[in-house]
Amino acid sequence: MNVAIEADSDKISPARMIGSAAVHRSSPPSERTWLPFGFAGIIARLAGFASRRTGRSGTTLPGRVLLALNPSALSRLARRARAREMILVSATNGKTTVSAMIATILARDGRSVTHNMTGANLRSGIATALLNASRPVDVALLETDEATLPRVAPALQPTLIVLGNLFRDQLDRYGELNVLADRWVETLREIDPKQVTVVFNADDPLIAYLVTEWADSVAAEGGKEARTVSFGMTDVAVAADGLPHAVDSVFCRRCGSPLTYEHSWVGHLGDWACTSCDNRRPALDVMCSHVELDGLAASNVTIAFADPAIAPLSVRMRIPGLYNTYNALAAAAATHTIGTATSTIAQGLDEVSPAFGRFERIPIPGSGTLTLLLVKNPTGLNEVIRTLVAAEVDLTATLFALNDGIADGRDTSWIWDADVEPLLESAPSGIIATGDRAAEFALRCVYGGADPASVTVDEDLEHALFELLERARTFTTHGHAYALVTYTAMLAMREIVTRHGWADAYWERRDGHAAAAIGGGTKR
Repeated sequence: MNVAIEADSDKISPARMIGSAAVHRSSPPSERTWLPFGFAGIIARLAGFASRRTGRSGTTLPGRVLLALNPSALSRLARRARAREMILVSATNGKTTVSAMIATILARDGRSVTHNMTGANLRSGIATALLNASRPVDVALLETDEATLPRVAPALQPTLIVLGNLFRDQLDRYGELNVLADRWVETLREIDPKQVTVVFNADDPLIAYLVTEWADSVAAEGGKEARTVSFGMTDVAVAADGLPHAVDSVFCRRCGSPLTYEHSWVGHLGDWACTSCDNRRPALDVMCSHVELDGLAASNVTIAFADPAIAPLSVRMRIPGLYNTYNALAAAAATHTIGTATSTIAQGLDEVSPAFGRFERIPIPGSGTLTLLLVKNPTGLNEVIRTLVAAEVDLTATLFALNDGIADGRDTSWIWDADVEPLLESAPSGIIATGDRAAEFALRCVYGGADPASVTVDEDLEHALFELLERARTFTTHGHAYALVTYTAMLAMREIVTRHGWADAYWERRDGHAAAAIGGGTKR
């Protein structure tokens, strides 16, 4: 089969795929059905089989093929899955981890789950997950890219949408946050309000505003109250000293006046209020009332509920970082909303392990441990650095891989808005800069106060990785190495460690997270 994939899109050209069969060009592609759903599905499955036979993941190609041959296939796939719950999870940061947490909790609850667990969150990855799903399935759990949510939600008609946060990310692709938020409001209006519940982060002013706008429109049009569940932080002991210098969403969407913060926790997430109008953080239904961060080993978290009849949960998560507390809140709120017992939620959160590339620890024979830390925007990088510095780990062996692929965002200027200085101060022996834009990150380090001689620039990712591991083996007590990597650099580094036999391919992980995520047949 001759399949032509367009590198910078989520599409395949059907004309190239099926040759002479693609001859009708009178109607727009969005309205055209090249092949019947059943036949298109067979071809898509064959494409996935061929992809896996060649050592690839097969997590997006089947969906690309299916949608190219039958553009309306998503709604058909959703109906065919016959899922009791259709859950969409979207956010700038944390959607893969939230989805993994939900999957683990639901597996503990005995529910069958189909889940795009590898983070293939565009239309193609979502279509692939549904195409591979066992039927019927209890829950279809679909991580969804922020810009993709408006394109898939109306077709899928979810019963639950989890909205985590909106941070400035990939401006060349997403545009300004306010534009994306407006699209999300319109998307919610295209979903039947009688069947959907929206779980949202009330600490994010933009998320809270758009959900409130939607709920008000539902009440105005039908006189019914929209179903929403809010979550946020209340433990002021772990609040930040102040807002970061390049913080997002500091103006009221309702009146345009500046926002003020009683407390903030991550970026612009906090207990906020408008200085002019009555717009403020909504009351919380689910909240984190206590956090105790235990270095990079774990986080002890207490999750409370506004309903006094529900006892608080005490959880020890094996995932570090304050920002992962927000992810746990989202997962707890979502699973509680669909009827999961609080004891099961606590057990699931206790069991969850890091999603691939997100504080993922990979044992390296003869060297020690490589920790992969995905970073992709100022807030995410700030929080990773904050977690590393607070844990007081030895950062002698530290690498930063900066790529500018489509999935990373072509514009890498975001590194100048991140507070990298604490990382530089904690890594006095220097940092290895690698990736397509290694020189740019090296320059950022120099402007941040690093001695130019302490920054090693090596654009060859594999060579840089081996230099990192050598530093860890030679100069650290326990051989710990830390790699902060953008998305495509993370995938490339995972491919390297897989090729050397140090880890399973990310779509074949055999740990608890993968088993839970596969659930009711996501992967075959």
